[in-house]
Order: sequence, then structure tokens, then C-alpha cells
Amino acid sequence: PEEEQEKLKDWMYDLLYTLYENEEGYTESLYDGVGWTEEVKTFLRYNANKALMNLGQDPLFPDSADDVNPIVMNGISTGTSNHDFFSQVGNGYLLGEVEA
Repeated sequence: PEEEQEKLKDWMYDLLYTLYENEEGYTESLYDGVGWTEEVKTFLRYNANKALMNLGQDPLFPDSADDVNPIVMNGISTGTSNHDFFSQVGNGYLLGEVEA
């Protein structure tokens, strides 16, 4: 029924906004000291929108992927990887060499 769908949709958006407000407070406590709060909040809004769109819903915030700092986007992209070649660790896999 359409009425039930509308009720669930309202519940979903209310829950998402409650979670966003919680993340906002946490972000402020972590990033105010280094001046990254607004950039991280932009990512939070983008990520919330992405979750909604994955559910077939309309975005809640005006932020898009283009608004997110490219460094943040690179850090979460599964298509990129960066390695510390001195210790051979990174956010991707690197096969070690075996000596025979």
C-alpha cells in the first residue's frame, strides 16, 4: 500500500538524518583541531546520498562526488591503490617475491 510505503520512506529519511547528525558531532570532535571538519562533512553528505540512491531513493543533500575532496575520494576508491614500497604495505595487495 502506498500509505505504508510513504510511512517507511519517512522513517528511513528520519533515521538517516539522525545518523548523519551523530556523524557530524563525531566528525567535529575528530577534525576540528586539524581544520578538516567541513571537508569530512561534505564526504558524509555525499556518502549518505549514495546510500539513499543505492536504495532507489532521492538524495537528501545537495552534495555530489564532485564536491568531495579528490584526496578523500582517492582514499575510498577501489580502483586505485597506493603502496609504501619501503615496507611493501598499502591499501592494495602486493605479492612478495620468493627466493628459491
